[in-house]
Amino acid sequence: MSHDLYASWATAELAQMFKTNPNDCFAVNPTSTYDVFANRESGRHWPIPDGRLSIDVVSSRFEMALEMKRTNEGLHGVLTAIGQSQAYINPAKGYTSSVIVIPDEYSSHDSPGPYIESVLNHVNPNLPIGVYSYAAPDTSIASPFRGKLTCHRPVNMLTTQAVTSTNPLASQRSTNQWAHLREGSSEPDAFYRYLQVAKRLGIGTLAEPIISLPQELIDASLRLSPSTAPLKYLSFSSNDIFHDFVWRNFWFDYILTTEVSTMYNLSSGVYTVNDVPTRLRHISGSGMKKFFSGRSDSIKNRLSTELTTGTKTENQAWEEFALNIHNRAHSYREDIDSSLEHLGFLESDGKPSELGYKFVDACERSGDPTTGTPKLIYGAAILKNGSLNALLHYFYKLSEERLRVDPMAFTTNTGGRLVFDKLAYLTWIKNELANNLNVMSTASLRGGSTRRAFQAELSILRKFDFVSGFRVGVGLEINWPLIQEFIDYDI
Repeated sequence: MSHDLYASWATAELAQMFKTNPNDCFAVNPTSTYDVFANRESGRHWPIPDGRLSIDVVSSRFEMALEMKRTNEGLHGVLTAIGQSQAYINPAKGYTSSVIVIPDEYSSHDSPGPYIESVLNHVNPNLPIGVYSYAAPDTSIASPFRGKLTCHRPVNMLTTQAVTSTNPLASQRSTNQWAHLREGSSEPDAFYRYLQVAKRLGIGTLAEPIISLPQELIDASLRLSPSTAPLKYLSFSSNDIFHDFVWRNFWFDYILTTEVSTMYNLSSGVYTVNDVPTRLRHISGSGMKKFFSGRSDSIKNRLSTELTTGTKTENQAWEEFALNIHNRAHSYREDIDSSLEHLGFLESDGKPSELGYKFVDACERSGDPTTGTPKLIYGAAILKNGSLNALLHYFYKLSEERLRVDPMAFTTNTGGRLVFDKLAYLTWIKNELANNLNVMSTASLRGGSTRRAFQAELSILRKFDFVSGFRVGVGLEINWPLIQEFIDYDI
């Protein structure tokens, strides 16, 4: 089992323990009810913890970093854990507390937990740093560290040390333990092209994209935001840091091209939608992705119809189109940035990480980010760095436990045919992950979103054939042999 998977399991188990026993978490128990859930850091600002626990007490928020050590890291790992745990609670990083999780013993030291406890107490007995040691996890259950963690030093976090608006972590919010992925956004070619732009700009002179846009679109953006340059408004990037230059070049080179930015063709009073694709390849490997057109409810399709029927003027249509582009750029950028950082492809300064360079170089050699080595890198990254291997473990073990007792759970007999109710099943899984395993925020259950549970994650996992359908008596069908091939690939 990998270091990252151990860290995911340990973070999840601690979330359950802290929720059950606040004494292990707070120096003085909060008087109000609170929520604890295991998640992950949404950025890649050094130093990067192995896990993260978010604690919400009414309107106050606390963040705890987890440092995980494996036996194969040796006693040197004990010393680095002590230093790292203190670096996380430095104001420059922003965590309100941290926790060290190490093996019960090493071959050359039989009590590392008490040793770390004594060192921290000598340095400062009031440091909000917990120390836990673990026995070998039981991988046959959903929470493998259940009953395997021993507390040597409680965290002793203070309820007066909540995250404030000036904290570096204030704008970083994660709702679950695995990577931020979005169907339609977290696609290999989009990642490849974005990283390729970052690679090019990282070794050259920063420059704005060169593009010819329809004058109507430029005028509309200026009417909507007179003080913002049209390229910045239409790409939702008002600043001039490296991140923004990369984003604007990517957005106009591959998505809002001259052809895509043209809304319609006009002939004899009839407005016909200009239905052209972007320069991004679809995740299936064939065909190019479309933005703003292609469906009857797409913005260009709808506005072309309204212009023909006379229910909108051209100025109104161009302004609505410009606003839609502005908002779409914002949401798509958040998806791209978050996904790339979560998967370890992008550093906090906006440049590709070592893995990011490895991925983009492999794509440039093969010319196809959806097959061969690029596919191996991307698939291994979503499983390991993105912790989707932990999510699949939870799916498998929760399903096994439930369906062993009741094989016909989530199944109805419709006209003599057994039908598996996947929506009820996924809702149950989501509730288990949030309320029992504590690897999702319970707030996500009340979000009111129309998206189905795990829609994006399952869509991407299916593209790799890691999962397929749902089966009576089994639940989600998981292709463990193929998953193991990708996990074994060294990234």
